[in-house]
Amino acid sequence: MPPYFSVHYSLPYSTFTQNFVGDIYNTIFSGFPFKSGYWMSENNTLEEIISWNTSLLAKKFKLGFDQHVKHDYKQILLESDLYSHLRLFWMYQSNEIVLHLIVPEDDIFLDNGFLRYDSSKLLPLLNLSVKICDSFGVNTIQTYHELGAPTSYKKVLSGQQPSTEPFSILLPEVFSQFEDILNHKFIVKKFNRGVLLIEKDYDIEA
Repeated sequence: MPPYFSVHYSLPYSTFTQNFVGDIYNTIFSGFPFKSGYWMSENNTLEEIISWNTSLLAKKFKLGFDQHVKHDYKQILLESDLYSHLRLFWMYQSNEIVLHLIVPEDDIFLDNGFLRYDSSKLLPLLNLSVKICDSFGVNTIQTYHELGAPTSYKKVLSGQQPSTEPFSILLPEVFSQFEDILNHKFIVKKFNRGVLLIEKDYDIEA
């Protein structure tokens, strides 16, 4: 499998409703339509996948070490002319719902040997992230590549910086805790329900 670039969406469990999974999917499908299920879910319909994932989130399901992966959340692939592979999958952890959107690193890096992102490939993911933040009550939205990892929401609340490779989104009240530090390191853009941080090398108009 190739190394992946990830967009990590953290949402408080209090946002969960029976329509939650379908509502987020529909928001994403407005830019990247549903293609198919993935990895043991290829033969499932979208309605079956929504029902399955809703049921697991309702139970705060976490796959046990001795459980087969067929019991886990069902993954989906999205249609896109920009990326060779675009995939979504859910997790539950510590009263937090996590949605991962992943794409091969080769699809978003410029082919120049310097691991620089292609801004034209980042912008659709960034715009989608702003849309999700405005539509749902997110904790954080973080980005990282294969060797990176998101900062836990608990650690962000205690002052540790979010993973911003190359962008992240914080709630205004969280951003205010370390605004002076982040203003020097990142381009900062405030919008309706969040604050967008972008590495200074990528002044992308969201």
